[in-house]
Amino acid sequence: MQALKLVVIGPLESGKTTISNFLADASEIPNYYHPTYGVRILEAEAQGIIVNNKTISKDIEIWDCSGDYKFKTCWPAIKKDLHGVMLIYSGRKQNCLKEMQDFYDYFVTQTKLGPDMCVIFCYDPDKTQSELSKSISSAFPKVSHVRCDIEESGNKLQADFRSFLSSLVTKMQNYVDQEEKTILTNNILFIK
Repeated sequence: MQALKLVVIGPLESGKTTISNFLADASEIPNYYHPTYGVRILEAEAQGIIVNNKTISKDIEIWDCSGDYKFKTCWPAIKKDLHGVMLIYSGRKQNCLKEMQDFYDYFVTQTKLGPDMCVIFCYDPDKTQSELSKSISSAFPKVSHVRCDIEESGNKLQADFRSFLSSLVTKMQNYVDQEEKTILTNNILFIK
């Protein structure tokens, strides 16, 4: 079965690698900033995903992408065959709305995924209350927007992530079921 490909993208220094490592249960969660060069791919198994009232496990690939525009030439390869997008921004950075819109347009709108195949995480370990969060919520009203802090609310972040995965896998399963139904219907009509 194909792994679920998730792209993690957002402005520089927004916590993408920290969140990616945490969600993939990677042992290395650095306490210092080290920019990602291009993309890192983490493979993991997500457990406790609820799809059509059944709890399943799913192999996932988390593509932790640099937010540096100098790697934009890699984006076409990164967005190929993706299933979901996690936009990450930091509560510390106040001027990233334009970048978030650019990332959303490229990775969600251009791939025709739709807002339900995307989630926005505000990585906010300092508990900053900013106008940015309100701006981003109003700019992306149909996208789930979650505040997260790994140290104090890591369990909540894991639960929010599983909820996002459940939504993705359910939507994908419903699409496959509909396609199969259409093929069967067309074949039955063809035989008659």
